[in-house]
Amino acid sequence: MGNPLGLLIALIGIAQVAKPYGFARFQEQMDAIGSKRRSSEIEPTEWKVQLTRVMGIVLTVIGVGLLLG
Repeated sequence: MGNPLGLLIALIGIAQVAKPYGFARFQEQMDAIGSKRRSSEIEPTEWKVQLTRVMGIVLTVIGVGLLLG
């Protein structure tokens, strides 16, 4: 069996693929710390959501590769 860290990476990747909007929104809220805007007003752009989904796929592939390798 490969690296058990691969399981964690794969699970995070699967979560990003399943709920990309939530992950993107959380990232935008973290970026807005110190801003005068309320965190409830922050919305991610469509490209950010799609990028989060693609990165989730990449993380899933890497995680599975680590598990199997």
